[in-house]
Amino acid sequence: MSQATKATSLRVWLMLGAVLLLGAVLRFQAISNTVIDHPIRADARVYYLAALNLERWNIFSRAEPGPQAPPPDAFVQPGLPLAITPFIEFPPTERMLFRFNTLQVLLGVATIALTFALFRLFAGPSMALGAAALVALSPHLVVMTTYLLTETLFTFLLTAGTALLAFALRDARTAPALAAGLLLGASALTRATTEYLPLFLLVALYPFCDARRFRRTILPAAATALLAIIAWKLRNLATIGSLGDPTLMISTLHHGMYPGFMFNAMPESLGAPYRFDPFTQQIDGAGSVLAELSRRAGADPLLYLYWYLIGKPVSLLSWNMIDGIGDIFLYPVSASPYFDQPLFTFTRELIRWLHAPLSLAAIAGGLVALLRPGWLDLDVAERRTVLLLVALILYFFAIHAIGAPFPRYGIPLRPVIYGLGLFTFIRLGRCLLSSCQNRQTER
Repeated sequence: MSQATKATSLRVWLMLGAVLLLGAVLRFQAISNTVIDHPIRADARVYYLAALNLERWNIFSRAEPGPQAPPPDAFVQPGLPLAITPFIEFPPTERMLFRFNTLQVLLGVATIALTFALFRLFAGPSMALGAAALVALSPHLVVMTTYLLTETLFTFLLTAGTALLAFALRDARTAPALAAGLLLGASALTRATTEYLPLFLLVALYPFCDARRFRRTILPAAATALLAIIAWKLRNLATIGSLGDPTLMISTLHHGMYPGFMFNAMPESLGAPYRFDPFTQQIDGAGSVLAELSRRAGADPLLYLYWYLIGKPVSLLSWNMIDGIGDIFLYPVSASPYFDQPLFTFTRELIRWLHAPLSLAAIAGGLVALLRPGWLDLDVAERRTVLLLVALILYFFAIHAIGAPFPRYGIPLRPVIYGLGLFTFIRLGRCLLSSCQNRQTER
C-alpha cells in the first residue's frame, strides 16, 4: 500500500470517527434532555408490560401486573421485550428509561457504522461517509432513541442484516449469509414487518444471481431467517393455539383503508380516521374489513387506486409523524434539544430540506438500477448490491400497501433511502457531466 493510499485510508477512518462521535453526541444529548409526557403509554406501555411479565414469570404477555402468572399471548413480537428485560423496574423509573435509552444510543451509533460499511461495498468511501453522516444527523433516528419503541432496535437489525447479506453476495460467502439471516430473522421478531422478507428476497434476487451465488448466499440467509420466524410461530401455536394474534391483521387492514389517513377527508381525523368511522364498531373479522374496503373502493375506484399505488408509498416515506403529535415526534414532549439548541435545530432543518429530494432520488435510482444500470456506472457486483436495497424498499412498499403506511414505519428505511438517494445524485451527476464533456469533445 502506497503512502498516499495509507493517508487517504487514515483520513476516511478519522472522518468516520468524527461522524460516529457526532451521532453519539446528538443521541446522548437527546436522551439526557428530552422530557416525554407519560413515556410509558400506548405501544410503549405494551412493550413495558411484556418485558415485566417476561422478567417476573418468564411468559410473553401484555397483561397488567398481578399476583399470579398471566396467560400467554402473541400480541407483540418478543425482540423488544427481551431487550428491555435487563433494565426492567416496577414501577417504571427514569433510571430504567435512561439505561435502556443508553442501549438505544449504542445501537444507533452502530447503525451509523453499518451504513458506512454497507455503502462502501459499492459506492466508495466518500459516498459511504455521506450516507453515514445523513444517518447520524437524521432527527427521526435521534428522537427514536428517547422512546421505548421498536424503531431503534429494528433499524439496527435490519441494517446489519442487509449489510451482511450484501457482503456475502459479493464473494458468494455462506458464513456471513447465515449471520445475515439470523439478523433479519431477529428483525422480524422485533417487528413483524419483515416476516415475509426472506421469501420476497428469494423471488426478487433470483434473476440477478448465478446459481452458485444464489445457493451459497440467498438460500442460506432466507432459510436461517425463516427458522427464527417459524420458531416463534410454533411457540404461539403451542401456547395460544394459533400462529399469531388475529386482531393484529384486522387492525392492519382496517387502519390502512383510509385514503390520506382521513375519514371522509375530515382534517380532524388525520392520523386516526378509524376513531371517526362508525364502521369501526361493526368490525367482526378480517372479512368484514375487506368487504367494506371493496364497497368503498367500488364507489370511488380512482381515489383508492391512487391511495394504494402512490399515496401509501408517499406516506411511508413522509417526514411528518401524523401517527404521533407531528413533525419528528410521536409522543408529546415538554422539552427537547430540538426546540432550542442550535446544533439540533440546524441539523433538523438541514435534513428536513434534504429529506424529500433524497427520497425521490432513491426511488429514481432504484428504477435506473433495474432498467438502465449503465447510467449509474454500475458493474455486475455493484448492481447486485444496489438491487438488494431496491428489493428491500419494494418489500416495504408492498407490505405497507396491505396495511397502514404510517410515517413511523418508514423510519427504519432511513439508512437505505438516504444512502441510495445520495448515491443516485452523485452517480447520475457524474454521468450527465461525462456526457456533456463527450459532446463538447465531439464538437
